[in-house]
Amino acid sequence: LTVTWPPSEGASKYRLEYKMADQDDFELLSDKLTQTQARKKNLSPEKEYFFRVAPIVGDTLKDDSWLTHDVPFRPITPEVESKAMNAPTATGAGSNQALKISWSKVAEASGYELQMRENAGGVEWTTIAPALSATEVKKKNLTSSLGYQFRVRPSGTDDVPFSLPSDPVVARGLSAGIKRWFNSLSDGTLLRSGVQKPVPLEEALGGKEFVLLYASAHWCPPCRQFTPMLANWYKTAREHVEIVFLSADHDENGFQSYFRTHPWMAVDFDDDARESLMAAIKVSGIPRLVVLSGTTGKIVEDNAVGKQLDINRWRALNK
Repeated sequence: LTVTWPPSEGASKYRLEYKMADQDDFELLSDKLTQTQARKKNLSPEKEYFFRVAPIVGDTLKDDSWLTHDVPFRPITPEVESKAMNAPTATGAGSNQALKISWSKVAEASGYELQMRENAGGVEWTTIAPALSATEVKKKNLTSSLGYQFRVRPSGTDDVPFSLPSDPVVARGLSAGIKRWFNSLSDGTLLRSGVQKPVPLEEALGGKEFVLLYASAHWCPPCRQFTPMLANWYKTAREHVEIVFLSADHDENGFQSYFRTHPWMAVDFDDDARESLMAAIKVSGIPRLVVLSGTTGKIVEDNAVGKQLDINRWRALNK
């Protein structure tokens, strides 16, 4: 059984105890728990159990603050547990505060019931969807810094338990480090080629593992040669990266003409942030492609032009 409880203010640790329903006294499970969740194994499905927990503040057990429950818990049998699906996997979805949840297909299942909960003590499971036909879904607006867990089972099978929960995962938003690079944007938005309405910075760059600053211009022959290669690579990597074009064109018309051929974002030509960013990365020649860590804002590679565009290599450099 997995036992979870609400956090207590000022608690440095928790003491968790348990007993069988027919026992009078509780037994110690642990008095060194720093999280608001614990798992107890080797419980008999023939027995029912009570648990209780109390906070430890400093070195003092708050003996007047025990939390328990009125109805005993009974573990499921190994036979029933064997019917459960494997735990789903949750990963970053490559967009602002969103996760991609996936699981293995089950033969003859007509759909899947998916539940989630915030990774905080005492939070109950809620159903996202009762009958998903696919084995992958994207969940947005996940704002908790504690992360989320997910579990799944075939639809319409109340006699089949849910899977074990996924590992807790935090959905990435726009990091403070990336936000600092763009703090001089006049209205906090970027342009996307082919999209008339400006895109808020959080929506444009939130959740990206890497943000690439691309200084280039239409009048530059090496730029015109490099841009199509970069665009082809971008199409395969855009779940993990976003590119922001910093125009070195001489005028607005040159910028607009060139940007129409780009599939990524850009700082508006008239926005002072464009020149501020080029000054910040010390552009002395183009094309220039600066790789930033999406989580810290630190420069991972000062110029990726002429080098292999390899996300795994950047991950190694970003450690």
